[in-house]
Amino acid sequence: MIPDMPEMVTPSLGSSVAFVAVIAFVSIAIAAGIWRGGPTGEPVDTKGRWGIVAASCMSVWLTIGAVVPLSGILETKMLPPPSMFLVGTSFVLAVLIASSSTGLRLARLPLAALIGFHAFRLPLELILHNWYKGGTLPVQMTYEGHNFDIATGIMAIVLGAWAILGQIPRAAVWLFNVVGATLLAVVISIALTSSPMPFRQYMNDPPVLLVYHFPYSWIVSIAVAGALLGHLVLFRKLLTRAKA
Repeated sequence: MIPDMPEMVTPSLGSSVAFVAVIAFVSIAIAAGIWRGGPTGEPVDTKGRWGIVAASCMSVWLTIGAVVPLSGILETKMLPPPSMFLVGTSFVLAVLIASSSTGLRLARLPLAALIGFHAFRLPLELILHNWYKGGTLPVQMTYEGHNFDIATGIMAIVLGAWAILGQIPRAAVWLFNVVGATLLAVVISIALTSSPMPFRQYMNDPPVLLVYHFPYSWIVSIAVAGALLGHLVLFRKLLTRAKA
């Protein structure tokens, strides 16, 4: 049985602006990483073409992430729920990019950049906590509940700075990436099982409804998918260096 879609408490204007700023950072960082991540000696015009394509593709994906929830199609009562297609597509796209030539360009970036990219998860978790206090999200989606992804953002800042200032041990980078990927998987699981879907496990209110409302739907297609892409690319760099 598919439940009726409840109303979502709209977050405050300030937190909404902060959220969009985080999404802008993730989007620009990915596009800039693709532009800058070419091999040593890559021609300027080739690098420029990569940058244009990356910016264009990111713009298209941002548009899709806005149009889909605005169209209302995600609220259609059917099995599987339409929102699962958006979530699944976002994750599959992250995997495909990470394993492609685009992922190779990103993997050529310095460790400091690949680690520091995840710093956006600190302000994002603070925003989620603000939304919990305002009645938009349930407590399990915050560090007062079962979501401890804020630790990834803190570690990204500390280890990213370490990578800039000196030679960071590979073991520390592996630990960061494994812990961060695990915490990401946990928060994805919490969000899915707190949503108004047939497999909902967290029955406390409010349910997680962000994916159904723009611009908050970008938390899946940009923030979560971007974090997944970041971990996969960092794993690729670590494995490539190990083989070398």
